[in-house]
Amino acid sequence: MKTSIFSLILFLSSISLSNGQDMVFPAIKGYGGVIPVPFEVENPDPTKPYKLVIELGDRLEDKSQVAEMLDYAARMYNLHRYAGVPKENIELAVVVYSGSAPTVLSNQTYSKRFNLENPNAELLDELQRNGIQVIVCGQSMMKQNLLPEDIYPGVRMAVSRFTATTDLIQKGYQVIVL
Repeated sequence: MKTSIFSLILFLSSISLSNGQDMVFPAIKGYGGVIPVPFEVENPDPTKPYKLVIELGDRLEDKSQVAEMLDYAARMYNLHRYAGVPKENIELAVVVYSGSAPTVLSNQTYSKRFNLENPNAELLDELQRNGIQVIVCGQSMMKQNLLPEDIYPGVRMAVSRFTATTDLIQKGYQVIVL
Protein backbone atom coordinates (compact mmCIF):
# COMPACT_ATOMS: atom_id res chain seq x y z
CA MET A 1 0.00 0.00 0.00
CA LYS A 2 2.78 2.44 0.95
CA THR A 3 4.63 1.63 -2.27
CA SER A 4 1.59 2.36 -4.46
CA ILE A 5 0.89 5.65 -2.67
CA PHE A 6 4.54 6.64 -3.09
CA SER A 7 4.39 5.66 -6.78
CA LEU A 8 1.25 7.74 -7.27
CA ILE A 9 2.86 10.77 -5.60
CA LEU A 10 5.99 10.33 -7.73
CA PHE A 11 3.89 10.03 -10.91
CA LEU A 12 1.82 13.14 -10.09
CA SER A 13 4.99 15.08 -9.27
CA SER A 14 6.51 14.17 -12.62
CA ILE A 15 3.37 15.40 -14.39
CA SER A 16 3.51 18.77 -12.64
CA LEU A 17 7.25 19.07 -13.37
CA SER A 18 6.72 18.31 -17.04
CA ASN A 19 4.07 21.04 -17.20
CA GLY A 20 6.66 23.49 -15.86
CA GLN A 21 8.90 22.70 -18.82
CA ASP A 22 6.19 23.94 -21.21
CA MET A 23 6.42 27.52 -19.95
CA VAL A 24 6.68 30.34 -22.46
CA PHE A 25 8.11 33.79 -21.90
CA PRO A 26 6.41 36.11 -24.41
CA ALA A 27 8.20 39.32 -23.38
CA ILE A 28 10.28 39.01 -20.22
CA LYS A 29 12.72 36.27 -21.08
CA GLY A 30 13.43 33.68 -18.40
CA TYR A 31 11.03 35.15 -15.82
CA GLY A 32 7.30 35.15 -15.19
CA GLY A 33 6.64 31.98 -17.16
CA VAL A 34 3.21 31.38 -18.69
CA ILE A 35 1.67 27.99 -19.34
CA PRO A 36 0.17 27.91 -22.86
CA VAL A 37 -3.60 27.47 -22.93
CA PRO A 38 -4.47 25.37 -26.01
CA PHE A 39 -8.23 26.05 -26.01
CA GLU A 40 -10.48 29.06 -26.63
CA VAL A 41 -10.45 31.42 -23.66
CA GLU A 42 -11.58 34.89 -22.66
CA ASN A 43 -8.82 37.35 -23.42
CA PRO A 44 -8.32 41.00 -22.62
CA ASP A 45 -9.19 43.44 -25.41
CA PRO A 46 -5.87 44.12 -27.17
CA THR A 47 -7.10 47.56 -28.30
CA LYS A 48 -7.64 48.81 -24.73
CA PRO A 49 -4.98 50.28 -22.44
CA TYR A 50 -4.04 48.37 -19.30
CA LYS A 51 -2.48 50.44 -16.51
CA LEU A 52 -1.60 48.28 -13.52
CA VAL A 53 0.30 48.80 -10.29
CA ILE A 54 1.55 45.99 -8.06
CA GLU A 55 2.85 46.58 -4.55
CA LEU A 56 5.56 44.27 -3.22
CA GLY A 57 6.20 44.34 0.51
CA ASP A 58 6.79 40.73 1.56
CA ARG A 59 10.00 40.04 3.42
CA LEU A 60 12.62 38.23 1.36
CA GLU A 61 13.28 34.98 3.19
CA ASP A 62 15.92 33.53 0.86
CA LYS A 63 18.23 36.32 -0.26
CA SER A 64 19.95 34.01 -2.78
CA GLN A 65 16.80 33.54 -4.88
CA VAL A 66 14.86 35.83 -7.21
CA ALA A 67 12.07 37.46 -5.23
CA GLU A 68 8.97 35.39 -5.90
CA MET A 69 6.64 38.39 -6.06
CA LEU A 70 8.92 40.23 -8.51
CA ASP A 71 8.80 37.16 -10.74
CA TYR A 72 5.03 37.19 -10.32
CA ALA A 73 4.93 40.80 -11.53
CA ALA A 74 6.85 39.66 -14.62
CA ARG A 75 4.25 36.94 -15.06
CA MET A 76 1.45 39.52 -14.95
CA TYR A 77 3.10 41.35 -17.84
CA ASN A 78 3.85 38.13 -19.76
CA LEU A 79 0.24 36.95 -19.34
CA HIS A 80 -1.09 40.10 -20.95
CA ARG A 81 1.40 39.86 -23.79
CA TYR A 82 0.60 36.15 -24.25
CA ALA A 83 -3.10 37.05 -24.40
CA GLY A 84 -2.42 39.39 -27.31
CA VAL A 85 -2.15 42.80 -25.64
CA PRO A 86 0.61 44.75 -27.43
CA LYS A 87 3.44 46.29 -25.44
CA GLU A 88 2.22 49.82 -26.13
CA ASN A 89 -1.12 49.05 -24.42
CA ILE A 90 0.38 47.85 -21.12
CA GLU A 91 1.72 50.14 -18.44
CA LEU A 92 2.90 48.25 -15.38
CA ALA A 93 4.44 49.75 -12.27
CA VAL A 94 5.91 47.77 -9.38
CA VAL A 95 6.10 49.60 -6.05
CA VAL A 96 8.59 47.96 -3.68
CA TYR A 97 8.47 48.66 0.05
CA SER A 98 9.24 47.28 3.51
CA GLY A 99 10.70 43.76 3.58
CA SER A 100 10.95 43.67 -0.23
CA ALA A 101 13.30 46.68 -0.39
CA PRO A 102 16.43 44.47 -0.69
CA THR A 103 15.01 43.29 -4.02
CA VAL A 104 16.06 46.59 -5.59
CA LEU A 105 19.50 47.01 -4.06
CA SER A 106 22.46 47.61 -6.35
CA ASN A 107 24.76 44.63 -6.77
CA GLN A 108 27.44 46.37 -4.70
CA THR A 109 25.09 47.09 -1.77
CA TYR A 110 23.48 43.65 -1.98
CA SER A 111 26.93 42.09 -1.90
CA LYS A 112 27.94 44.12 1.17
CA ARG A 113 24.76 43.22 3.04
CA PHE A 114 24.28 39.58 2.05
CA ASN A 115 27.65 38.41 0.64
CA LEU A 116 26.23 37.61 -2.80
CA GLU A 117 25.17 39.30 -6.02
CA ASN A 118 21.62 40.54 -6.23
CA PRO A 119 19.72 37.60 -7.78
CA ASN A 120 17.05 40.06 -8.97
CA ALA A 121 19.45 42.13 -11.11
CA GLU A 122 18.76 40.35 -14.39
CA LEU A 123 14.99 40.47 -13.80
CA LEU A 124 15.16 44.19 -12.93
CA ASP A 125 17.00 44.74 -16.23
CA GLU A 126 14.35 42.75 -18.11
CA LEU A 127 11.51 44.69 -16.47
CA GLN A 128 13.10 48.00 -17.40
CA ARG A 129 13.84 46.78 -20.94
CA ASN A 130 10.10 46.12 -21.28
CA GLY A 131 9.13 49.58 -20.04
CA ILE A 132 7.98 48.46 -16.60
CA GLN A 133 8.49 51.05 -13.87
CA VAL A 134 10.06 49.86 -10.63
CA ILE A 135 9.65 52.29 -7.74
CA VAL A 136 11.04 51.94 -4.22
CA CYS A 137 9.49 53.47 -1.11
CA GLY A 138 11.63 56.26 0.35
CA GLN A 139 10.28 55.59 3.84
CA SER A 140 11.50 52.00 3.62
CA MET A 141 14.85 53.24 2.35
CA MET A 142 15.22 55.59 5.32
CA LYS A 143 14.22 52.92 7.84
CA GLN A 144 16.80 50.56 6.34
CA ASN A 145 19.54 53.21 6.08
CA LEU A 146 19.62 53.09 2.28
CA LEU A 147 20.93 55.94 0.15
CA PRO A 148 20.08 56.59 -3.51
CA GLU A 149 23.41 55.08 -4.58
CA ASP A 150 22.42 51.83 -2.82
CA ILE A 151 19.50 51.34 -5.20
CA TYR A 152 19.68 49.41 -8.48
CA PRO A 153 20.18 51.64 -11.54
CA GLY A 154 16.91 52.71 -13.15
CA VAL A 155 14.76 52.09 -10.07
CA ARG A 156 12.85 55.24 -9.20
CA MET A 157 12.58 56.50 -5.63
CA ALA A 158 9.34 57.85 -4.16
CA VAL A 159 8.60 59.65 -0.91
CA SER A 160 6.63 56.57 0.11
CA ARG A 161 4.82 53.53 -1.14
CA PHE A 162 1.53 55.32 -0.45
CA THR A 163 2.39 58.46 -2.41
CA ALA A 164 3.72 56.40 -5.32
CA THR A 165 0.62 54.22 -5.46
CA THR A 166 -1.92 57.01 -4.97
CA ASP A 167 -0.17 59.07 -7.67
CA LEU A 168 -0.38 56.11 -10.05
CA ILE A 169 -4.06 55.62 -9.18
CA GLN A 170 -4.68 59.29 -10.03
CA LYS A 171 -3.01 58.60 -13.39
CA GLY A 172 -5.49 55.80 -14.11
CA TYR A 173 -3.61 52.78 -12.82
CA GLN A 174 -5.49 49.96 -11.09
CA VAL A 175 -3.98 48.29 -8.04
CA ILE A 176 -3.52 44.54 -8.40
CA VAL A 177 -3.36 42.71 -5.09
CA LEU A 178 -1.13 39.63 -5.13
